[in-house]
Amino acid sequence: METVDCIIVGAGVSGLVAAARMAQAGRRVLVLEAAPRVGGCIYSWRLNDEIKANEAGADFWLELGAHTAYNSYSQLLEALQARGRLDDLLPREKMGYSFVAADNTLHSPLKRLNFFQAAFSLPFGIRKPKPGLSVAEWFGGLLGRGNYRNLLGPAFAAVLSQPADSFPAEWLFRRKPRMQAAPRKYTFPGGLQGLLEALAEGADFELRKQTVVSAVSRDATGYQLQTSSGPLACRQLILAVPVDAAAVLLADVLPDVARELQTFPMSSSEALGVVLPASKTRITAVAGLIGVDDDFFSVVTRDPVPHATLRGFTFHFKPGRLGQDAKLARIASVLGVTPADFLHVRGNINRLPSPGVEHPKRVAAIDVKLTREPLALVGNYLNGLSIGDCAERAATETARLLAL
Repeated sequence: METVDCIIVGAGVSGLVAAARMAQAGRRVLVLEAAPRVGGCIYSWRLNDEIKANEAGADFWLELGAHTAYNSYSQLLEALQARGRLDDLLPREKMGYSFVAADNTLHSPLKRLNFFQAAFSLPFGIRKPKPGLSVAEWFGGLLGRGNYRNLLGPAFAAVLSQPADSFPAEWLFRRKPRMQAAPRKYTFPGGLQGLLEALAEGADFELRKQTVVSAVSRDATGYQLQTSSGPLACRQLILAVPVDAAAVLLADVLPDVARELQTFPMSSSEALGVVLPASKTRITAVAGLIGVDDDFFSVVTRDPVPHATLRGFTFHFKPGRLGQDAKLARIASVLGVTPADFLHVRGNINRLPSPGVEHPKRVAAIDVKLTREPLALVGNYLNGLSIGDCAERAATETARLLAL
């Protein structure tokens, strides 16, 4: 049986940052990815995948999953810097967000803010500790319930691509140290997926795509994995997969942890991206749009990285509400165009954890059980949903494994 020091299951942000750190410490690392691409929840749709390289717009890409990265994501940037690719970052232009009204007019966030209510609530709300409170409780106390209902609630749902009221307040907007050498907001050639591809290219670890792990077992020397390409063994194991997939793989190894993970709720959003000529839509350049009592949570645009002839919009629809034709009609009405104006259309289902206010305590209890285990859980269900949260968790857990 082929044996390595560490196997990492999953080649998203969490898995690749963990792989870079384990390999840098001198471990022989193997990363297994079930999909034909790296990225996980980062999915950059590239037109050159479906049109000829010399055709107009072949250089265009649009994010259908996670879409924004900041220089506070230091663990991710450190891994990129180690690959010598930090200078390849593309700065995103500073642009704002607008709310979409029922009549498709766009409103500034400030127009939805009750300044009197905010001024009254802020001195009292700012003093409350976040642990143990939901987003609705803490931010509703910060700026007032009316401001939360009209402004913050829809904005946070747009950020998370799911209802945000029950999300743990302590996980939202956690401060992180910034890497000053990187742009404040950035992407990468070919989209954020290109950044993860840069982490994997020529790395000191091996990456095997389209390799599915079906079972994990353990003996005194480590772990054995049954995969679609044959059995593998390792001394240490890192699961960088969605929480429900981690629960399945841990069923025989750590059944009590697996049972706990099985109860973690999941949510989804239905992303639909459209590309159209830049001259067609009436929408001025904007980073994104926020739905209010609408069929979509948010709209993410390509505008912060402008293209000469094309514009792109990804609508993150609420699950199970609209069919494809209805989605395209809603997109067209918001953009002030017709579906016939769309040059390219691509959809993607984004599955995300849906944590509640009790979630941090549940994760802390799991971490206690893993303290001395040569196994780590990393991903977007353990300390927050953002790219930076995933990279941070990968860094802390690899440090723990390296110290065992």
